[in-house]
Amino acid sequence: MSGPRRDTPRPAALGHLRVVDLSSGVAGQYCGKLLAGYGAEVTLVEAAGGAPTRRMPPFAGDGGTGSLLFRHLNQGKASVVLPGGEPDRDERLGALVAGADVVVRDAATVPPPLAPTVVECVVSDFPENGPYAGWGADEMVHQALSGYMNATGRSDREPLYGVGRRAYYACGTTAFVSVLAAVHERRRSGRGQRVRASVFESMAAMGQNFVTQHSYNGTTESRARYTGLLATLRCADGYIVMFAIRDPAAVCRLFDAEHLVDDPRFDRPGSFIRNWDELVKVFQGRALRMTTEEAVTRAQELRISCERVWTPGELVSSEQWRGREFVRTLRPARTGAEERALGPVFRVSGSAYLADTPSPGLPGTEIEGKDR
Repeated sequence: MSGPRRDTPRPAALGHLRVVDLSSGVAGQYCGKLLAGYGAEVTLVEAAGGAPTRRMPPFAGDGGTGSLLFRHLNQGKASVVLPGGEPDRDERLGALVAGADVVVRDAATVPPPLAPTVVECVVSDFPENGPYAGWGADEMVHQALSGYMNATGRSDREPLYGVGRRAYYACGTTAFVSVLAAVHERRRSGRGQRVRASVFESMAAMGQNFVTQHSYNGTTESRARYTGLLATLRCADGYIVMFAIRDPAAVCRLFDAEHLVDDPRFDRPGSFIRNWDELVKVFQGRALRMTTEEAVTRAQELRISCERVWTPGELVSSEQWRGREFVRTLRPARTGAEERALGPVFRVSGSAYLADTPSPGLPGTEIEGKDR
């Protein structure tokens, strides 16, 4: 099998690792994507019909049928399609894992025997020995179990479901960190080990304040209104979010409402908080006469925490995102078709980011390289 093509001689932090990705879902494949991004040679192993993520939405809106999710999860990887029948499939899979440093797999996938130096990462929805071990789950279930939905939304409405696959991305990140820790330990002991990452535990770790609160006093976070000095204001061309925690007088100056600084309703921290809603009504009337850029610029000059509410399209075209290369355009060597990609989630000093080739297509041949 030929490995993924490297167009750059720059050093890569994980360039010494060969990874076999046997996972079928978002968490495992995102772990593989992160490993590939920092230099590991990652091979996605697929059945004849392709990985399940190839059939998961959203799909390309240009008339194509490709899964944008699959593209995102598997940029920078090579692909191997296993033969359909035994023993050819088992023989091929055995040859792949024999040359691996790391194997990422689902809990239900049983790999061939692994060398004692291999780091094996098992990804699952729930811990295998916990009370939910036999449960099925999806993103909404995990958000509900973690407490995030209970704390999201208005107190007089039902909880809000946060769209996307944040729970599974959190688990993929946990798996990535766990693999790196095991690889680092292997340098000392010379031995591999099995590490586990579950979506359930990853979401609990993200909500550490919820867990600590319940452990301490038995209460849970609710959708009760936030009592701090927080406001979302509509401006002439959009919305801003402002957190007025330090200097009430500066907030009044921001909206040309200096006459309120000495108003007894707002002249002390306690009265400022108690009458915040009334003050926000004044600010809202003034904000409508300002653009978001004017409001944010002036707030920053006054050292007030304030930012515009950006749409996804505005973020993609923003100067900051362009400067940091948050969004890239990938062009495979042979077909000439372009594919959009997100840039690295973090940077490693002196190491190139190498998830810079499009996700592999599903070929009729056995192996599909990164450059198609």
